[in-house]
Amino acid sequence: MQHPIYVERQLFKFLWIFMPLMGLVNMWMHMHADGSRPVWAPFIVLLVNLLVLLILGSLTIRVDATHLSWRFGWLGWPVWKVALADIQAAGPTNTSLLDGWGIRRTRQGMLYNAHGKQAIRLIMRNGKTILLGTQDPQRLLSYLTPRLNGR
Repeated sequence: MQHPIYVERQLFKFLWIFMPLMGLVNMWMHMHADGSRPVWAPFIVLLVNLLVLLILGSLTIRVDATHLSWRFGWLGWPVWKVALADIQAAGPTNTSLLDGWGIRRTRQGMLYNAHGKQAIRLIMRNGKTILLGTQDPQRLLSYLTPRLNGR
């Protein structure tokens, strides 16, 4: 594994608010239930919430000498990786509220975003388009574009 030239991690803020809130609501509902629910039920919900945060709670983008990679969460999965040689062009873009966050297909291409509207658009040599959410697109591009073939 090569040492990264650039690393950015952004929190999936919506999940960090929503998941604990749902855990608290679940605990409150369990405490005020008629006793028909099992005692361990809220702990299962809390465990699922914790797993979701570990798997999807952040987005990390890395650039090294030969590859651009990105992954959600702290478990290292899921992870995506493309060779810099496979990127034809890269530039800044914005996503809309309808594009949302997470991993999804949009009209502009496949989106990987944890927070905010700023992103970079990668046009791959095979014609596919990838959007990567970032808090500082110009900084990411300053590390990425000089390493693309043909630049």
